[in-house]
Amino acid sequence: MKFVIPSLGRSSMINEKTLQVLKNYNINKQDIFVFVIKEEYDSYRNKIDKDINIIIGKKGISEQRSFISNYFNNNEKIVSLDDDITKILELKENKLVQIESLKELSEKAFDLLEGNGMIGIYPTANPFYMSETLSNDLKFCIGQLRWFYNTQEIESKRTYTLLEDYEVSLLYCLEKKCLRFNNICVKADFNKLCGGLKNVANRDFKAKQEEVNRFYEQYKKYCFISDRETKTGRKIDIRFKSKIKL
Repeated sequence: MKFVIPSLGRSSMINEKTLQVLKNYNINKQDIFVFVIKEEYDSYRNKIDKDINIIIGKKGISEQRSFISNYFNNNEKIVSLDDDITKILELKENKLVQIESLKELSEKAFDLLEGNGMIGIYPTANPFYMSETLSNDLKFCIGQLRWFYNTQEIESKRTYTLLEDYEVSLLYCLEKKCLRFNNICVKADFNKLCGGLKNVANRDFKAKQEEVNRFYEQYKKYCFISDRETKTGRKIDIRFKSKIKL
């Protein structure tokens, strides 16, 4: 089982985030792989424990995730984590508490997959909407934390930047198996930190709208567009259709 972390521009803080989480759960350092770009390799190498693997990959989240898949063998057990995670949480008695063991959770995830596909987590840390269930239909599995049997033919098909995890969720549902823990989520600092996707992708409304429209045109059988006004402004996203026959 390999624990992989794509990272960009966060060498000064990764030790306090996801790497600290893995350390807290006693994950073997030699099973941890941090994927960076060439220009930042020395910065990461100088700050990260020497027993942790640092691999030079590609710039861009879709490009890096594709590179990661091609780096490992097909069917290898991969646990993918974003670099800004501070806690891994589970729903217990309508409250969110930290999981007791990442190893046990990971073993459970791969047992449920039975050698095939991907399993993800609930996309928001909100116990009101979460439940102690396991989805086995078309659901969005956010890229923050997921377990998968490496499938290069799917992982390398990414054609989106802002919606790459939507596309991968759909492709696993269509071609393999896609499950989701509705009682597991993470706490992360995505919008508070420098670096990350913000450094390589235009995330303004127009860019998101263009990608959402393109995604819809390609996969309209399985999704619809959610375009709405919120307290913080106009938001646009993809939503998967429920109870759709795959």
